[in-house]
Amino acid sequence: MTAPLDVLVVGAGPTGLALATQLRAYGARFRIVDRCLDRVRESRALAVQPRTLEALAGFGVTDELVARGNPAMRLRLHLPRRVVALRLFDTGLTDTAYPFLLFLSQAETERVLSEHLAARDVTIEHGTELLRLQATDSSVACLLHHDDGSQEAVEARYVVGCDGAHSTAYSLKCLEVPHW
Repeated sequence: MTAPLDVLVVGAGPTGLALATQLRAYGARFRIVDRCLDRVRESRALAVQPRTLEALAGFGVTDELVARGNPAMRLRLHLPRRVVALRLFDTGLTDTAYPFLLFLSQAETERVLSEHLAARDVTIEHGTELLRLQATDSSVACLLHHDDGSQEAVEARYVVGCDGAHSTAYSLKCLEVPHW
């Protein structure tokens, strides 16, 4: 078993990558694993919320996201004798530097966050799946399966399931750790 981690992040989508960005900035001992062999190339999400942009701004990520995205989606209504332009999805927020939904594909969001982490010596462990977890008094014992067939025992203070709607971490927690 490796040295205990502060956090094991399960899932390297936008949520897991954003969490890893925060953990890296705060100096936490963590690993980020994902059972997929590579990041997504298609998009399951098309927009980034203003609060997410605010949260990532302090880590130096937001400017790159905004540069790659489109905050100015407009609808043009063609009426007799005039065209009316309406801003789509205007949040109406006045207390944020980002009062818009940023249209940016999930693939691009993941690319920006992955590149940010790589520049800070964070390795995203693709092809690594959480098989089992068990809570102890002070930590969580985890069993990881790597794409080469090997298995690894890992201990972490926290395990965070960022692996989507069918979260392995959540499913295992419900099945194997009834006292949570």
